[in-house]
Amino acid sequence: MTTLTPAGPPRPRPGGVREANAALVLGAIRQEGPLSRAAISRRVSLSMATVSRQVAALAELGLVREVPELTRHGAIGRPRVPVDIDDSSIAACGVHIGVTTTTCGLADLRGGLLCSDRIPTPRSAPEDALATIAERVRALLRCRPERTVVGLGLATGGRVDIAEGLVDHDRLGWRAVPARTLLESATGLPVHLDGHVPAMANAEVLFGPGRAPRSLLYFYAREVVGVAIAVDGRPHRGPGRAGDIAHLPIGGDQRCRCGRTGCLEATVSEEAVTRRAVEAGVIAEPDMRLLGEADDAGDPVASRLLAERAQAIGRAVAMLRDVVDPDAVVLGGQAITDAPDYVDDLLHSFAAHTALPGGELPAITRFGPDVQAVAACTSVLGRLYGHPYALLGTENP
Repeated sequence: MTTLTPAGPPRPRPGGVREANAALVLGAIRQEGPLSRAAISRRVSLSMATVSRQVAALAELGLVREVPELTRHGAIGRPRVPVDIDDSSIAACGVHIGVTTTTCGLADLRGGLLCSDRIPTPRSAPEDALATIAERVRALLRCRPERTVVGLGLATGGRVDIAEGLVDHDRLGWRAVPARTLLESATGLPVHLDGHVPAMANAEVLFGPGRAPRSLLYFYAREVVGVAIAVDGRPHRGPGRAGDIAHLPIGGDQRCRCGRTGCLEATVSEEAVTRRAVEAGVIAEPDMRLLGEADDAGDPVASRLLAERAQAIGRAVAMLRDVVDPDAVVLGGQAITDAPDYVDDLLHSFAAHTALPGGELPAITRFGPDVQAVAACTSVLGRLYGHPYALLGTENP
């Protein structure tokens, strides 16, 4: 059966040299493993004795393992057995609560999705909605009963108070909802909150291809829009609403609920695009699936609407890139990943509107339609890699 790390008693406070050393060792193995202890020592500038103690402690916790079959023989001295992330036993659970869709996922220590589930976001009172979501979490845990689940991540939009475990979400009608307390009580798991776009940026930092860039701008578009900035591997979160770009003015005549026209979310969100498609007679009801089918069937108005959305996203990303000047830009969300035929429109619009010279074009997230689930799980995994002993409730070795 699935093993759960219990929600209480209160979590140990992260900190201390040994905790920091554990994070350094674990990070080196995650980024470049398998590595020998000597290679880890060189990369993180710790003594061999310190590295060996940390590897032993992390292996006892099920976070790393030796890979003897990759040992290089024939060199002078004792063979150096490589160490790698152990992705066979521990898992993190995650819930992404969107405006219309809630996604649950279970991921291994590399951010690999083991199983997932999607349901319409419950529109009942917050307490009832979270109770319904907790039921789906418990069902999801049964898909991999051999795993030890170390926490539940909750990623959502609106204002997320990580310290207090509270969520304000205007689109859902939530005000100071004690989401952490309610979910911990319902699931028995320690719950870790994060804003959904910072969590997506963190997933790219931890599990994206190659080494993480020094600075990253992550842009998200689906039911809502948002942006996150990560510098030196740490997403900026602010007091809880960092990256709110719903009302970024990008031109156009689409009326926003704020009363103005030309706001980004009112132009490119699924709600906005499908509403225009209904008004144009392309589809009978506001449904992105129906709009996609109309586009596949060659409807020119459907094609124009999707192209216009892609071009508007390109303009917005160019504007944000010019302000931040990051080393890399990554794009995620179904407005992008579910419309691959319009990525060229987006990139051409970006290139036409950015004022900064040089630089690579934005990349599309490798997580595709699973980005919400992976991001929610990363709300746990990011803390695990940063403070492994504190998250697992163990004493520093």
